[in-house]
Amino acid sequence: MPTVPYYELIVRGDEDSVRLLETETGLRCTSLDRTARLDGELVDGAALHGTIERVYRLGLDLMKLERRSRRHAT
Repeated sequence: MPTVPYYELIVRGDEDSVRLLETETGLRCTSLDRTARLDGELVDGAALHGTIERVYRLGLDLMKLERRSRRHAT
């Protein structure tokens, strides 16, 4: 069975928008200094692109996007 890709996104913007993104995508949110980290599994490329599109539509700045192995999950 293939492994589901695990991603980490660092975004900057309105906290309410970040929480809405967390709710819509199922990614886990951790507040950082003036940014937020969202991490979790996105089942395929369409889910990844949909998440990036949602970041844009919510007016958030995407600071970092990284595909990680599951062992780096925090």
